[in-house]
Amino acid sequence: MSKTKLKFTVAAATIALAVSPASAGKTLNAVTALQTNNAMSQSFLTQFVAPLNKKAAGALTIKYLGGQEVVPPRKAANALKRGQFDLLHAPTAYYIGTVPEGYAMLGSNQGPKTIRANGGWEILQSIYAKKAGSHLLAWGESMTSYHMYLAKMPKMKDGLPDLTGMKMRATGTYRPLFRALNATTVNIKSSEVINAIQRGTVDGFGFTDQPASVGMQAVIKFRVMPNFYATNTVVTINLDSWKALSGAQKAMLTEVGIKYETDSVLWSEDVRAKDEKILKAAGAKDIVLSKDASKRYLEIAHGEIWKELAKRSDDAAKLKPLLYVPGKPQFQVDKAALNARHRN
Repeated sequence: MSKTKLKFTVAAATIALAVSPASAGKTLNAVTALQTNNAMSQSFLTQFVAPLNKKAAGALTIKYLGGQEVVPPRKAANALKRGQFDLLHAPTAYYIGTVPEGYAMLGSNQGPKTIRANGGWEILQSIYAKKAGSHLLAWGESMTSYHMYLAKMPKMKDGLPDLTGMKMRATGTYRPLFRALNATTVNIKSSEVINAIQRGTVDGFGFTDQPASVGMQAVIKFRVMPNFYATNTVVTINLDSWKALSGAQKAMLTEVGIKYETDSVLWSEDVRAKDEKILKAAGAKDIVLSKDASKRYLEIAHGEIWKELAKRSDDAAKLKPLLYVPGKPQFQVDKAALNARHRN
């Protein structure tokens, strides 16, 4: 077993102990829409679930049920809405048809602290309550960004990857960009990507900047630079489950959720740095776009996201000025500055 896999196996075992049901108090059942060993799932478990259970000391307990083996990722939000479980950690990309406003977080260059202060968070909470039947609790791993990963060298046109004739695994996160670059997109679970690449079912995929957490370095030959977007992975709680909590329990969940928004960034950055070394050791090569091409690439990526939101949401015009400042680099690009700000 590799050191990376061992690390996540140990972490998962530790969490299993941490989330054992308490003898008294309220228990909330939680699910992740990603694989349990995915770095973002591990961030949720170690930086939110474990601290909450420790702080609550039995007055409130989160019991982790599992990841994609519990419910298919694209059905998780509806399962939460039906009350199949209480708490969900998932990229909004998996239910972007239900909550298209998740695009606003992808294209945002403002972090959760800013949008909590400027009123954007309250708007998003009202949208999640109305459309997803859930209370938006926290935006975790918000500086985890994305890359295009490929199993073969793409054609280049005007300095940009031309994906004509290529099949790309995509969720709502990547689909607008990949289609703008002429790819055919394929819907499969993230847990099936490695086999799909090996079988030639897909030629590439979009994924976070932590691909080694689930072993994807084995099939990555090329990574396109620069990175793009900010993950829209959020923690939501079934609306009825939220309403059934006491004021003190709600306050505790909110307090731990806000701290998690910072702690998850720092934890995820450490994982990203380790994954970077693993990816390079596996032989992946970077396709580094020129300064001009990078600008156009990011303009396409972010432009397509905001266009999609404008087509799908009546709240797009209201959300954009709260989550996006024209001319400002996307906040997750300058990770060192954000980390320094959080650590001080």
